[in-house]
Order: sequence, then structure tokens, then C-alpha cells
Amino acid sequence: MAQEKQLQPGSTWVELRSTSDDWKGADPNFLLTMLGQLHLIRAFEETVLELAGEGLVHGPAHSSIGQEGGAVGSIAGLRSTDAVNGSHRGHHQFLAKAITHVSPQGLNPASLVTDDIQVVLQRTLAEILGLAQGYCRGRGGSMHLQWFEAGALGTNAIVGGGVPLGAGNAWAQKASKTDDLTVSYFGDGAVNIGSVLETLNLAAAWKLPLCFFIENNLYAVSTSVAEVTAEPRLSARALGFNIPAWRVDGMDPLAVHLAMKKAEEHMRSGAGPVVIEAEVYRFFHQNGAYPGSAFGYRSKTEEAEWRARDPLVRTAAELTTLGLIDEAGTASIREQAQSAMSAAVAMLVEGDPTGKPGTRRIRPDLWPDAGFRDVGVRGDLSELHGARTQEEWDYTGPTTQGKFIDAVAAVMDRRMSVDDRIVVLGEDVHRLKGGTNGATKGLSEKFPARVLGTPISENAFAGLSGGIALDGRFRPVFEFMYPDFLWVAADQVFNQIGKARHMFGGDNPVPVVLRTKVAMGSGYGSQHLMDPAGIFATSPGWRIVAPSTPHDYIGLMNAALAIDDPVIVIEHVDLYAQSGSYPTDNLDYQTPFGKAAIRRVGNDVTVISYLSMVHNALEAIGQTGIDAELIDLRWLDRASIDWETIGASVRKTNSVLIVEQGAMGTSYGGWLSDEIHRRFFDWLDRPVARVTGGEASPSISKILEHAAIAKTEDVVAALLSAQKDFGGRS
Repeated sequence: MAQEKQLQPGSTWVELRSTSDDWKGADPNFLLTMLGQLHLIRAFEETVLELAGEGLVHGPAHSSIGQEGGAVGSIAGLRSTDAVNGSHRGHHQFLAKAITHVSPQGLNPASLVTDDIQVVLQRTLAEILGLAQGYCRGRGGSMHLQWFEAGALGTNAIVGGGVPLGAGNAWAQKASKTDDLTVSYFGDGAVNIGSVLETLNLAAAWKLPLCFFIENNLYAVSTSVAEVTAEPRLSARALGFNIPAWRVDGMDPLAVHLAMKKAEEHMRSGAGPVVIEAEVYRFFHQNGAYPGSAFGYRSKTEEAEWRARDPLVRTAAELTTLGLIDEAGTASIREQAQSAMSAAVAMLVEGDPTGKPGTRRIRPDLWPDAGFRDVGVRGDLSELHGARTQEEWDYTGPTTQGKFIDAVAAVMDRRMSVDDRIVVLGEDVHRLKGGTNGATKGLSEKFPARVLGTPISENAFAGLSGGIALDGRFRPVFEFMYPDFLWVAADQVFNQIGKARHMFGGDNPVPVVLRTKVAMGSGYGSQHLMDPAGIFATSPGWRIVAPSTPHDYIGLMNAALAIDDPVIVIEHVDLYAQSGSYPTDNLDYQTPFGKAAIRRVGNDVTVISYLSMVHNALEAIGQTGIDAELIDLRWLDRASIDWETIGASVRKTNSVLIVEQGAMGTSYGGWLSDEIHRRFFDWLDRPVARVTGGEASPSISKILEHAAIAKTEDVVAALLSAQKDFGGRS
């Protein structure tokens, strides 16, 4: 007979409810502050629904009416240096954090709305209406609210998408040796999302001061929690990661506050993350002013039962019982909140002279200028002004002859030695004497607290890196062991990191570097061998560098680590073992921004390439004897590419051949060819020719892999074909 032993979770899981003694023992000023915040948020949300009903809110209006207790109870006691982020339904969290920030002494019920609070209400409403005076200059709207000064990191339209970013902020707080904390809000629909579960694991492993705050409102749009999980008590997720959890009545702001105080004590002590599940209820549908019953997925009886538990009514009743306020006082608070919203609306909206009587419109002078459309997709690079730049052909100092991979490790060693903001993270980067290829050789021994081996969880550690970057105190360098893994973390890479600066108004730097390697030819098959350049070139926000020599790697990595935008540094395994020269004791230079390198001067055809194919192209040119000009792009993204050098060469040769190794479907050369045709059509004697791999991804078979990727002989064939058109002028 097998022996069985009942196992117990490693952490506590508690259900918390407030008592009358808790209300009696609470600070009266804090209780009145909570009541004031509840009414300000309710009046705000009612106004948003009113304006949405008039067609003045462009896009969704995800109301938090009914859920205010969770936000106010958890945030009203936080510091400005504590941080919050949330999901698409985040007006209440943003307002609670902003109001708490501008009212550190609490709220006065007799004079509820200070000038600072009025500004918060108006700017938040302006953002939701898409106006220039909004916190994100109108770009964020209802779902993307950010105010760093107040500790509001940004709400997020991707379900669960903000949680890894919150973890990054919490990491920065801990690494900065503060006892600040971060609260990441998400709903029941996000609990089963991979990014949330990955981040639960990572935060627990690293003991980050992060509160995973679950607003369980029972429905993800119209699908109930009971339909999608066998454990509807969602805080149970914490137990699998050894994280303590509290389950609390979110319609009771004081109960939420009491749970948060216990959670704060745990996090501020350095003990790691917590989970709080607040049972709340949105009084309306997912979006708009109709109840869920109007769409048939909730009953009117259920809605009435929850409305009877309204957090505003509950709080007012408790305070009345305590003698802290009476019915007239509560009515005054509501009237003040409504008047404040009327005043905010009056500053943003006016009667529509072209519409029916009584209709309103946005004041025309408040819209953002259309010319602001692309401003802030990336920064202005002012951070590079005055940087020392150096080209390999100009350098005359002492050099070291070494492998390409040695230069990778050497420049990271140098940068981390002089800039303690740099942190390196990824799978196995702290092991194997420098990771799987030696790129981090010696770093974990020299900088043990700044070389972080992560779980296998690209979603979590990519997003965490983005959160660290947005915090501003550190410069993360994270590694995808193979570029194909970006698909696992595509939301964090493209929706979050790539869009963060522009989406939130264009001002906030996102200084993060992603390292990855192209491994075509290594036999790792279809899911490990892609070239990511083409994907990143079509994704706004990212800069792309692709070095082909050790000297350029050092200069390009130094530039990447100085730029306040996300930068992907693409490497190639074929280059790692190749030898080249680089300065012996001079590793602080940058490769000039946006400058390509002419590796061979010629007159008959312009060959454009990057990474290892630069060497293949040079070899092919030598085999044909064609007088080709070879351009090594180095900087590949749309905003950084060297059109001046390309244009000068095209005007000279009147012929272009783009050479790349990877599959044609994700080709970088596709968009580059299109742009060259548009820019230089009048100088081209023939369409731009391209060398790429096949349609299929490289596969395991050595023969099939060889057939799938472009090689020197393919470049030779393309050059000889081009020679027929330019008449063999060589």
C-alpha cells in the first residue's frame, strides 16, 4: 500500500473581511479621504459615460463604476514613490493614484476639490477624449493612462500585458535599495494569461516587491469565471508559486485597505511578492452604459444584489454610524464631485454650432496637431551629442586580434565597469562561462548582482526589462537565445516596449537593448534559425544594429547602450569564431550613428548587405570580378538607415542587389527594396534584385538547411545575372 501524506502550501492564503471594530479603529481622516475619492471617481466615470453617449469619446469607455472600492482601498495609503499599473479598465486606479499624489494629507469633505485635484480630473478627462492637454497628449485615450510623477506607470489595453512591466519597476525599486513597491492590477480574464503566470514565477523567485492585484469582477466581457477555470477563487494561483495571498471583499474599501497594509508589510520587508484578490462587480457591460443583463449574460437579480453592496453606499453608511458624516455631508461630497466634473467638461466641450440644439462638440482648439502624429515614435538622439565616434579604417592605435565573440564579451565588460546602471539578463547568461556562446564571459563573476539568469519565460523577462527601462534608473540588456523566441514574447517586444514612448505621449525614454543571434547553418531547425531584421524593421519604435566585424560590434553596442530607445543588436553565429582586430585598450568609442560602411568601392552595381552576408558578398564579388560597390548597412531600422550613402552609390551604379541570408517571407530586403524604388527610381536601370533564402524556414537536414539559406554561390549567380543588364562595364 502506497503511503500518502497531505501536503500543505508554502505560503498563507487568507480570506479577510472587515469588522465594526476595524471601522471604529481606523483613522477618521483616512476614512473620509476614501469616501471623497470614491465619489470623485464615480462622478468622473458617470461623466465619461455621458460623453460617450453623445459620441464624444472616440473608442471604448470601459467604466469602473462599481469597482472603485478595490482601487481606493488599495491605493489611498500608498506613497507617491510606490507605483501602480493596470489594464484597459483602469480609470479608477489612475485617478486614485493621481489624487493621492496631489493630496498627501488627505481630502477635506467640506472643501473636496482643490485646484490640483481639478487639474487631475480635467487632464484625465482630456486624455480620454484624445486631447492635447491629456497626460499622454491624447494618444493614450481611455486605455493608456500614465503619469510617472504620481507613480502611475500606465494602464494597458492588452489583457495581462502590463504585469511583466510592473515586475520590472519592482525590480528597479528593489535594486535601488528602497522599500517602495509596485501594484499591478488585472482582472479575472488575465489570470490565465501566460505573461501573468510567468511573472508570478519570476517575481517569487527574485522576491520582488510586487503586488498582483486581481480585480475579480466575475466576467471577462461576457464569459464567467466559472466557465473558464475549475478554481474560481483566483487568489489560489498564488499557492503554486509560494506567494502569500489575501482574498477580500472589494466592495468594502476598508477591507481592501487592511489587506493591502498586511501585503505592504510583507513586500517592504523584502519578503517578496503578494497576491490580493478583490471580489468586485462592474455595474455596466464591458464597454458603455448598458448593464450586462441587456446582453443576456447576467440576470437583473444578480445585478441588483451587487448594486446593494455599492462601495460608496457601504462607506457612507459606516461613516454615518461612526458619526463622522451625515446624509447632508455625503450629499455635499457628491455634489462637489459632480460640480468639479461639470467644470472640467466646460473647459473641454462646447455647444455644437453645426449640430442639433443641445448637442455638444469637443472644443476644436484642444485637439492635438496632426503634425504630432509620428513625434516620439523614437527619441531625438540628443543623448548621442558629443559622443566619441571611431571607424575601423581611421583607427591607428594598438589592436588585439581576437574572435568576434571575444569582442562581444569585452565591450560588455567595459560598459558594465564604467556604468553601474547596466544589467544583463536572460537564460543561462550567468552560467556556462558566458552563456551558451560566451557572450557574457566573466561578467557574472565580476558583476554578480547585475547578471541575472532568468527562468525560461521570454514573456516575463522581456516585459520585466521594459519595466526596468521605463523606470529610468537602469539600462537592461536582455538576451533571446534565438530570435525565433521573440514570437513567444511578441506582445512585450512590440506592443509594450516598442510602442511605449509614442503611446504614452512621446517623452519617456525606453533605454533597453535586446541581444540575439542568427544561427542559420547550425542545424537547429525551423524554430531557431530566423533572421529577425525584417520583423523589427516593420515594427515602430525599435532601432536595429547588425555588426559584421568585431570593431563595429564594439562601436555599435556602445551606441546602443547610449541611446534612449529600444535597440536590437543582431549577431550571427558564423561571425563568432571569425577573427578580426579591435582596439586593445580603447573600447569606449561609438560607431557613427546612422552611417553605413563601404566595404568595397565599385561602379557597376551596388550590393547592400549586413551581418555575415557582407563577407559572403565580398567573396562572391571576388569570384566574379565584377566591379561592385559593397555597402554594409550596420544600422537597419527605418529611422537610422544611411540613405545618403545608399543614394550616392545608386546614382553612380544605377543598379542594386540586396543580399540577405534568411527566408523570403520575413525578409528585411522586401521593405528596403520598396523604399529604394520609391527614392531612387529615376536612377535605376533595372529593378532592384534580391538574394534571399527560400520560402521555408531552414530545417534540420543538413542538405535541406543548406538549400533553404542564401550562400555565396547565390550571390555569384545574382551578380552574373545583373552583369547582363549593365553590359559588363567592369
